[in-house]
Amino acid sequence: MSEYINIAIALNENVIMPAYVMVHSLAVNQRELPVCIYVLYSELREEYRNFLMEAAQCNSTDNKVQFIKIDPEKTAGLPFNHLWSVEMYYRLMLPELLGDKLERVLYLDIDIIVNKDISGFYYTDFDGSLLIAAKDMEFDNILAMNETEEKERNAFFTQLKNEGMVYFCSGVLLMNIKELRKMYTFEKYMEIFESIRSKIALPDQDLLNFTHYKDVKFVDEIKYGLFTQTAHTNGMTYQEVKENVSILHFTGQAKPWTVNLVRYDIEKIWWEYAKGAPFYYELLEQVFFNMMESTFTEKKFQELTAQNEELRDMLEKFQSLVERLYRGGES
Repeated sequence: MSEYINIAIALNENVIMPAYVMVHSLAVNQRELPVCIYVLYSELREEYRNFLMEAAQCNSTDNKVQFIKIDPEKTAGLPFNHLWSVEMYYRLMLPELLGDKLERVLYLDIDIIVNKDISGFYYTDFDGSLLIAAKDMEFDNILAMNETEEKERNAFFTQLKNEGMVYFCSGVLLMNIKELRKMYTFEKYMEIFESIRSKIALPDQDLLNFTHYKDVKFVDEIKYGLFTQTAHTNGMTYQEVKENVSILHFTGQAKPWTVNLVRYDIEKIWWEYAKGAPFYYELLEQVFFNMMESTFTEKKFQELTAQNEELRDMLEKFQSLVERLYRGGES
């Protein structure tokens, strides 16, 4: 058994605040063993590196942070956008980067809160699998909606689902990197990516699912990969989540620290961990003032008003048609 819980994250300077909160939540809850956090980056100033070290050692000076700089040329030309940064590909490099030193590493997205000690999860037996992950809580809903712009991807994954695939979220990924190293390099993943590029939308996650759906062991998605917005929609409360969930994932565009005016009580957990950050009041002020200037609510109100007028017009036309049919029946 390793003397450390080995964690990997990938980031850039734009997400340094939520990354601090995630690392802080991990550090304050990890009590059985110290953590070693491997930070994959291309550009990260020294002040921000020190920032993350401070978060990691907030509860124990035994915790370590190791920074691994990635040559940006390795990902040049690969697709990314404002929702998924180019650093998402870095997790695919972990077998090469660490597979000769470690047997396992837990990769975590930075929009996560670690709410309890995760030693038990970290040492889950792979049972011959290459990955341990949690089921993606929204994937089946996405397939069912079958939006026009996603039809090719949905058809592709529907076929895989019919063959037994269960789609997992790559944001919480326990990797058997010693075994992965024997078969997969970043270049190998990129070869596979190019072969399915036209059929996928989430580059790293779709790629990992296509490649490894027969090599993954699943854990409870409620306990170790809870999508908080989905949990709220399904009626879970702040108290239930706070008491029972080990890993919370704030997926989607609506993050606790962003100005989207989509709020739900489970978000309080993120802000509770953010209280330990030196930028807490600065972030509160930023979110508050940005919300005051946001036109989100006004636009939504205008959309609802327009939809209401359309429905009213349709209802009037329907009533007029019914009246004509009724009068025709009388004659």
